[in-house]
Amino acid sequence: MVKVPNNIREAFEAQRVIPMATVNGDGVPNVIYVGVWWWEDDETLCVVNNYLNKTLTNIRENSRVSFVCYGNGSYQIKCVAEEATAGPLYEKARELATKRDRPLPGKSAIVCKVSEIYQSSGGKGAGDRIA
Repeated sequence: MVKVPNNIREAFEAQRVIPMATVNGDGVPNVIYVGVWWWEDDETLCVVNNYLNKTLTNIRENSRVSFVCYGNGSYQIKCVAEEATAGPLYEKARELATKRDRPLPGKSAIVCKVSEIYQSSGGKGAGDRIA
């Protein structure tokens, strides 16, 4: 897996709501916005599954996901994802979902291990692989 530098993690954190892209077994893409997520460590981004339908089906069919941020710089990360329905990451997802003013279901955690990082700003270096 790839370690995400602090400046890229901070760019994602500044955005808070991030697009998450998946693709099903037939190659049909799906993009959603996720608002309940966290960096577990410097190579793992976790998403709380509150209402994931097509996204979760796609992850089960094809574990590849992608995220992009556009705040303090623009970066894309590609990940390999799996669903956690038990254990510490699941418990953290449940806590983040249910201990809110308006509780959410917190059905599972989607654990995304970063495999690639790309520059997604325009201009020189646009689309270049960083890691």
